[in-house]
Amino acid sequence: MAPMPPHAAVKEMGDEIKRKQELQKWLDENQYSRNGILRYERIFGKTFVSTGGAETTSMLTKDLGLTPDMKVLDIACGIGGSAFLMAREYGVQVHGVDLSTNMLGIAKEYREQSEPDVKHRVQFHMEDVTTMSYPDSFYDLVYSRDAIMHIEDKRALYKNFYNTLKPGGQLLVTDYCWGNMEHTEKFLNYVAQRNYHLLNVEEYGKILESVGFKNVKAVDKTDLMVEVMYRELADFHKIKDEFVKEFSQEDFDWIVKGWEDKIPRCKAGQQVWGLFTATK
Repeated sequence: MAPMPPHAAVKEMGDEIKRKQELQKWLDENQYSRNGILRYERIFGKTFVSTGGAETTSMLTKDLGLTPDMKVLDIACGIGGSAFLMAREYGVQVHGVDLSTNMLGIAKEYREQSEPDVKHRVQFHMEDVTTMSYPDSFYDLVYSRDAIMHIEDKRALYKNFYNTLKPGGQLLVTDYCWGNMEHTEKFLNYVAQRNYHLLNVEEYGKILESVGFKNVKAVDKTDLMVEVMYRELADFHKIKDEFVKEFSQEDFDWIVKGWEDKIPRCKAGQQVWGLFTATK
């Protein structure tokens, strides 16, 4: 292949920087504004912005065989909940990356408040996971919770994950997926508004296999998600007065509506929560 002309390479680089800046601005000014993140945290649990918070994180990581000083890459680490939990419970080293400056700002605040043996095992950096460099055969685990639905080219991303894992390294991802049914206009509008790029669970698993992963398990865990969301919503109502005092009635109603919309979508099979594990 002929080398790209210098002016074309510069333009391509400029376009990529502009795309990254626009995505980062959209994340920080919309779904992941600082206020929006802190509202989410109150229903998911301190330091978490993913389904089930510490409960599901402990459940999903307990059988990974994590041991002290293993290296973990936490993709779209959010405000650090999974990273702190894994560092605290298993003594692993966690490199968390995210594109949202608001997420990372809060994560770094919590890192500074952490006990020294956790603080020095966890690092957070701003990176675009679609363009960042990945060291070869470096990590023992690549981990991500409810975030890759934002990324369109999943095959290219998972190829990077495969390459950066050590031989025998593990992958654990939860992500939003399509249900195997005709989708309502309301759900399609929701997906478009959030700029999600969804696959069904089976398609997702096939992408992992296509880039070389072995022992791929692609599991529909929507029943668990619904169970957790009912519990989150009930617990959230218990802290209503405290929450409204800190935020507002409007913020409280916004969170409740989000859960009350999401639960029926999941129960109807429109939206699915997929759990994906594999080894290199």
